[in-house]
Amino acid sequence: MAELLVTVAVLGILSAVVLNGIGVREWQRRKVNAVAVELNGWLESVRRSALKGTGCQVTIQTNASAVAGTVIASAAPVTTTTLPNTCMSEQPLRILANSGGDRYAIQADPATFSFTPRGTARGLPNGNHGDLEITISLNGQPPMRCVQLSSPLGLIRVGFSETTVSGSCTYPGLF
Repeated sequence: MAELLVTVAVLGILSAVVLNGIGVREWQRRKVNAVAVELNGWLESVRRSALKGTGCQVTIQTNASAVAGTVIASAAPVTTTTLPNTCMSEQPLRILANSGGDRYAIQADPATFSFTPRGTARGLPNGNHGDLEITISLNGQPPMRCVQLSSPLGLIRVGFSETTVSGSCTYPGLF
């Protein structure tokens, strides 16, 4: 009977360690997803704002160690306008305040592009079909999430890579 109790105790400890590792991984995935979805929504808002007649220049703040409250994207009108808050200029995108001490790596090349008054994108790379890929990872470890902006239409979608923080992401579905 004692052997059975010891075996059950050891199995309980091992399962707790394994489940804790899975829980941490899921927690990291959700935090990176939150930043990627937030960036996706913000870019869509800037694109819609450009449709009001003023082109919008977007700047992604590439940063290897961005913490909570850090501005990761901002936008400004390409031409002078009298409309308030055009291009979300008064609402730059910041990393959520509930990120604690986590550090996000955010990469984009080029870091500056623009949406035209027709909602199309300009200033994106010529290679890879003209698509811009903005990558986001947490504490320099997988999982990685990507926000892809296609040229010239300016379509935006979110992709993922579960195993690496370098290379490209997988994008489910089609544009």
